[in-house]
Amino acid sequence: MVIGGGKMLRAKLTMTLGAVSGAKYDDLVRAAAAVEMVHAASLLHDDVVDGGVLRRGAPTFWKEKSISGAILLGDLMICKAVQMLEEIENRRVGGMLVNLSAEMCDAEVEQELITRGVPGNWEKSVSMIRRKTGSLFAFAANAADSTPGKRADALLEAGYQIGTAFQMADDLMDASGGSIRDGKDLGQDAARGKLTSVSAINTEKARTHQCIRDLHQSSRTLLAPWPPIQAAWNQYLTADMGPVIDKFVS
Repeated sequence: MVIGGGKMLRAKLTMTLGAVSGAKYDDLVRAAAAVEMVHAASLLHDDVVDGGVLRRGAPTFWKEKSISGAILLGDLMICKAVQMLEEIENRRVGGMLVNLSAEMCDAEVEQELITRGVPGNWEKSVSMIRRKTGSLFAFAANAADSTPGKRADALLEAGYQIGTAFQMADDLMDASGGSIRDGKDLGQDAARGKLTSVSAINTEKARTHQCIRDLHQSSRTLLAPWPPIQAAWNQYLTADMGPVIDKFVS
């Protein structure tokens, strides 16, 4: 299954915030579906690049079908996601998905072609993680706001921060040892010489743990000027994102 069985964390973020933001429900559904489609497409491509054979407890798409099939289906899903947003009245949403998806791809290229096998530092790893994983969470949060302004900007940054925290937790899980956890292969980052928040600091994993906690709190603080939005954000962290991160880092 390409999308089914996933955590849907990005879609849940859009819908949770949208319930109190005043955005149109149909627009929220389209934005939530589009971001999950782009994310699923990125996983199809990632599994080909990494040679991963297990995803969400099942054989990866390229392993079961073909490498070319996985690449082509991923490309199609990205195009369909953009088309879906053409029907949203607020045209900025579609452009934002394109821009932030490009940011994600830029970070993936950097990780694969520039930093792989090369010693990196903490600052570079955080910058790359922010663009690689934080970008789609930033879209998911910002898309829940119907109008540009300070609140939308705060949601964008909060999304970047919680997405960065999520990837750091995933880095910790991948480095934890063993072969399979959370329905996917582990140890791929170290085996392929990838720069991550763990490899950048060698054995100082406590720094990554602390940064995850700091990003959680910072994202909450950013939304303090808008209590209903902050309450929805806290609900999302408690019910959706928090349990996943706790599972990853335990």
